[in-house]
Amino acid sequence: MVNFPLGIQSFEKLRQGGFVYVDKTDYIYNLAYSGRSYFLARPRRFGKSLLCNTLRAFFEGKKNLFEGLKIYEMEKDWIAYPILYLDFVSGDYKTGPWTLINKISVALKNYEDSNGIQFEESLIQAPIDQMDEYDKKDPLKRASRELSFRLEYDLRAVYNKTGLPTAILVDEYDNPLIQSVNLETDKAIYRGFFTVLKSADRFIRFVFLTGVTKFAKTTIFSGNNQPEDISLDANFSALCGITHEELLTYFKEEIQAFANQEELTFDEMVAKLKKWYDCYLFHERGEKVLNPVSLFNALKKKDFQSFWYGTGTPTILMQRIKNSYFDIKTLKTDVEYGKDELKDYKDDDLSDLVPLLYYTGYLTIKSFIKDERVYILGFPNYEVERSFFNSLAREFYGAPDGPTGFKYSKFLADFRAGDIESVIERLKCLYSALPYANDKNLKLVERDFQNVIYLVFSILGEYIVSEPHFSKGRADSILINNDYVYIFEFKIDQDAQTALNQINAKKYADRFKMDGKKIVKVGVSFSSEEKNIMDWMAEEE
Repeated sequence: MVNFPLGIQSFEKLRQGGFVYVDKTDYIYNLAYSGRSYFLARPRRFGKSLLCNTLRAFFEGKKNLFEGLKIYEMEKDWIAYPILYLDFVSGDYKTGPWTLINKISVALKNYEDSNGIQFEESLIQAPIDQMDEYDKKDPLKRASRELSFRLEYDLRAVYNKTGLPTAILVDEYDNPLIQSVNLETDKAIYRGFFTVLKSADRFIRFVFLTGVTKFAKTTIFSGNNQPEDISLDANFSALCGITHEELLTYFKEEIQAFANQEELTFDEMVAKLKKWYDCYLFHERGEKVLNPVSLFNALKKKDFQSFWYGTGTPTILMQRIKNSYFDIKTLKTDVEYGKDELKDYKDDDLSDLVPLLYYTGYLTIKSFIKDERVYILGFPNYEVERSFFNSLAREFYGAPDGPTGFKYSKFLADFRAGDIESVIERLKCLYSALPYANDKNLKLVERDFQNVIYLVFSILGEYIVSEPHFSKGRADSILINNDYVYIFEFKIDQDAQTALNQINAKKYADRFKMDGKKIVKVGVSFSSEEKNIMDWMAEEE
């Protein structure tokens, strides 16, 4: 049976420990010899750290680790280059800029020790003396400036000693910025540090940076100092993730064992794995890939769960959605977004959340309108859609089994039993728990009320349609389960009878009369002052 590399970030440990490795080393070779400086954005838990460690082993010339892999015959020289490795995956950067300063300092110290050089602070005293007197007295600014001088000195010293340029690998560069309590300060530290890469170019063999987003990348790297962005590059679309071909090549026995347990055919199991974990696409001409951490967990545990949910949700995304007017119902259908805008997206713009949803892995490319250069974006798979709504629910009103006592299972039971009175009471509890802003815009208030229902029942796995079109208008929400069709109409500061009358006048129920289900029409009245349900009426048909 396959030894899955779950939690293994070290390529050396992976190869020596007999863990399965999906061979991506042809990409490593192409990166090493087709350019000098790269940036790759991919969602969390997509193999970026393992990729950085694989690059490290290659540039360290550890030929024995690559025996049997594609690159083994491709590479002829196997030169051991000096390595500067900056790992920002770990660290509590919410404590302030000194965590970032210390993290970089430790990485430089390791670089110096591994190459047998000694950094002397006296060597940079002259440049420090040239600083503005105000900045010179600021310990943080002084320490930041020292880092850039130290990096330049180290790169030159290592080159002069070894005769070899350095490979620089930066894992999760944006993690300190995402957690930052002083973003402009942390960006300035980064900017000063990475600016050295331009002036020290002759001492550098290769640069590779990874991150979840393009957070402030364009303000840290400018002009000729910009790394080549391969996040939306067809040639590297399958660099991270498991392609369909790789799935069937490396994991055939595990798929069959899982299929036998579930009493499915091999093809049926492949289809189910794809439904749950497939369909990430990072270029319109690229290959679709499955989320590796989810796939490996599913095959190992022989169970379908939202494995990515516990590890793949960046706090910044949920906080931005919570603090914005973003309408989550728009994501139930695919959304359009310009290819050029997605590629050139600057995350300093807090108002546009669609690109952030894409780069964090909640949306992916579904299709491409070539003439208009427009991407159609949507949820990649079932797991991601479930994870998204669960994350939002936790952000807005806590865990479903939290201290408020609200239980999704009881909510679902009420709907399945046709107990609309209990449903309304549970909705009231939800609305009273929401941290509503003092916003008097009725459209926004109405949207938030509808979002609660949409969010709850998306999590419950029921079939819900928000604002479905009918020949004579549109209903606000339609909820369908095995026995019932619920048709909701919401009104702001109008009575519930008016809402119910609209359902009847527009004949929203007609299309469901032949389905054999009970039809429940529900008119709901909200108060913009109380921001809660004030009245409701229901009738069956």
